[in-house]
Amino acid sequence: MSEMQHIDHDRLYTDLQYRYDYVSGFIGFTKKDQDLIKQSGSVVAGLVPTIVDAVYDKLAKYDITWSHFAQDQEGLQIKDSKSRDVAQVTMGSEVITFRKTMLTKYLKKLVTAEWNLSYLKYLDWVGHIHTTTPLKKSTINVEYIHCNALFGYVAAVVVGALQKSTEWDDDTRDDIVNAYNKFFWLQNDLFAKYYVKDRVLTDKEKVAVAVEKEMQVNEVRRELRSESLLNAVVGVGAGAVLGAVAFKYLGSSK
Repeated sequence: MSEMQHIDHDRLYTDLQYRYDYVSGFIGFTKKDQDLIKQSGSVVAGLVPTIVDAVYDKLAKYDITWSHFAQDQEGLQIKDSKSRDVAQVTMGSEVITFRKTMLTKYLKKLVTAEWNLSYLKYLDWVGHIHTTTPLKKSTINVEYIHCNALFGYVAAVVVGALQKSTEWDDDTRDDIVNAYNKFFWLQNDLFAKYYVKDRVLTDKEKVAVAVEKEMQVNEVRRELRSESLLNAVVGVGAGAVLGAVAFKYLGSSK
C-alpha cells in the first residue's frame, strides 16, 4: 500500500490549481492524456461544425433548455424585445449564432491550448458563466441538471466521432477516447463547484476568492477578445474545408 497523500480540505474550495491537481490526479488524467487530446486535433477540428450543430439541435428539442437563449448571455446583451420571446428564437437568431461561436472556440481550444493555469482559468470561467454570480454582467442561470445532461450528450457525440476515425490504430484510438472521457469529468467538476455547496467560505475567503475571480474573468475576457480579432484575420474560408472533413466522420449522425 502506497503512502497516503494529505489533501488540504479548505484549499479545494479556494485554490483552483490545487483543486484541479487533486481531481485530475484522482481520475488519472496525465500529461499523456493531454498530449493524446492534442494529437486528435487534426480530426476533431474538422468535426467541430457538425458537433456544434448537433448540440444546438439537441438543445432545441426541449423548451426548458431553449428558454435560456431568450435571456442576456455572458458577452451578449439582447436588444431586440422579440428575441426575449423564446418562441421567436431560431437557429438564425443572433444569440444562437453567438453561442455556437463560443462553443466552437471551446472545442478548438481543447485540442490546441497549452495545459497551464491560463487554460485552467478558462475552463473554470466556462462553468462560472452559466450561474448567477455578482461578477457576471448577465443574470442567466442554467440549472445543473441541464449542464450535466448536455455534458453526457457532448461526450457521446465526440466519442462516437472519434471511434469512427481511421486515423489511428485501435490502441491509440482507445487511449484518445479514454482521455476525452477523463477531460469531460474534469470540466464537469468545474461546473459543479458553482452549484454544489460542499463548504461555506468564511468572510475572509469570500473576499479573497471574489478578488481572484474578478481578475480571472477579466483575463479570460481579454484573451477571448484577442482571439476574436485574430480569427477575423486568419479564419476566412476555413468553414468549407472543416465541413468537408466533418462529413467524412460524422455523416448524418446528428
